Amino acid sequence: MKKLFILTMIFPLLSAVLYAASVEAKVSAPEVIEGNIVQLQIRAEGDEIVFPEISQIDGAAVVGTSTQSSRSMTYLNGEMKSEKITTKIIGFVPQKDMTIPSYTVKIDGKSYQTEPISIKVVASRAPQLAANALYSFKLKSEKKEVMEGESFILSLYLSISDRIQGAKLSDFADPEMQDFYSKALGEPKQYRQNGNIVVEKEYLVTPKHEGNLTIGAAKAKLGEADLSRRDFFGRYATQWYDIASNTLMIKVKPRPQESDLVGAFALDAKIDATETEVNKPVNLTIRIEGKGNLDDFEFPPYEIEGVTIFSDDAKAESRVENGELHSSYTKSFAMISDKDFTVPARSFTVWNPKSLRLETLEVGSYRIKVKGDSSALVATVPNGTASSDVESNGDQAVSVPESEEVQQSQPVVWWMLVLSFVAGMAVMYLLLKQMAVRGQKQKLYVNDEALQLLYPHINEDPEIEEMVRKLYARKNGDKGIAIDKKVLKRLLEKVKHKKR
Repeated sequence: MKKLFILTMIFPLLSAVLYAASVEAKVSAPEVIEGNIVQLQIRAEGDEIVFPEISQIDGAAVVGTSTQSSRSMTYLNGEMKSEKITTKIIGFVPQKDMTIPSYTVKIDGKSYQTEPISIKVVASRAPQLAANALYSFKLKSEKKEVMEGESFILSLYLSISDRIQGAKLSDFADPEMQDFYSKALGEPKQYRQNGNIVVEKEYLVTPKHEGNLTIGAAKAKLGEADLSRRDFFGRYATQWYDIASNTLMIKVKPRPQESDLVGAFALDAKIDATETEVNKPVNLTIRIEGKGNLDDFEFPPYEIEGVTIFSDDAKAESRVENGELHSSYTKSFAMISDKDFTVPARSFTVWNPKSLRLETLEVGSYRIKVKGDSSALVATVPNGTASSDVESNGDQAVSVPESEEVQQSQPVVWWMLVLSFVAGMAVMYLLLKQMAVRGQKQKLYVNDEALQLLYPHINEDPEIEEMVRKLYARKNGDKGIAIDKKVLKRLLEKVKHKKR
């Protein structure tokens, strides 16, 4: 009982002390079809929470609110944590593009602010359902004629009348596009238009070759409640109908000139420094954006003698604005060297179908100066070693004739050879024994593997940057650089943990 009493007393204290107060606002979708509801969710973590009273949002009336709350207890690393989360859900119907303002939420007496959120309202491009029609299944494209390699948007609209009771959709199959490369753009949208249910799906389509090409029909099964039949539990049976969309003919013209891309794009290249230190990287970032498809583009790699080059995976993104495809492509390169080097220029061509011109996008050349360039160091001659045929001694020069052979030798004693042989065998025995004792101990990463893992994090931790520089120096043959294996292992574990 005493233990139970103590736990009962300290539980509220733990709950009050160990939670982390926070607030966050998000919406069900940043883009909404005109006339549909958007849900604003304000999520707050803490015990005593006071939400603001919201009756309208930027002129849009609130059509409903609800509140959800949950509490959980976790025990982690010897500490007990209590987490109470309360979410307020506010529904509203925006009539125009708007910005949800920042709201103040009080958590345990302290005020916290949410971030503003932008909402874009777009008109539905779905065909209007005919007065007596129960459904409409349509494929649409803004373009009926394109260039070979030119991408376009294919839209699919399925509208279901509200006069169909218990409507269901099953066995959906995408349009047949054997002569095209295609991929879905985002998730299908479902919304209401004039009281009817509309399902909208968009595809990014690129013709494989020229000619008059056909996009085949999409197919599905549409279900309607059969009021004349019920199952064992009294539920109405479903009557299923096979439905199919229309087909589309696309005329694909040959491209007048070969090019790396088709569209209208702009390129921006930035390098963070043109002067650096030995074994410290410079970073070059390439960004391309504009109208057209960049999903299949790959920027050509750099190969520079004496320079180690790392590159990240390219990031390509696509979005549809007003029925047009907009894309962006970003790729970064990190270059490390111990001497001056030049980043060569790169260029590629773009066929612009609107201007009917072949354009060139170019990344300029960069000259990188490396402080402490090892190639600029003057070699020093060890004491006692002649560096030329002439040695200077004050004002006099002593010339060594080419025909004269200077030879120094030391007598070799037989027992010294035997002793050296025995010592060598002993060292080999000790090394083999040490390797056998280690057995299957955890393997340390070799320099190249460690460099690949650590390099992306050099800007996050000075210790990681220092280790990368040491590893790179070792890679280039500098045996005077010592690598602390314990520190290396700790840093590798650190970056591996971040990836999880």
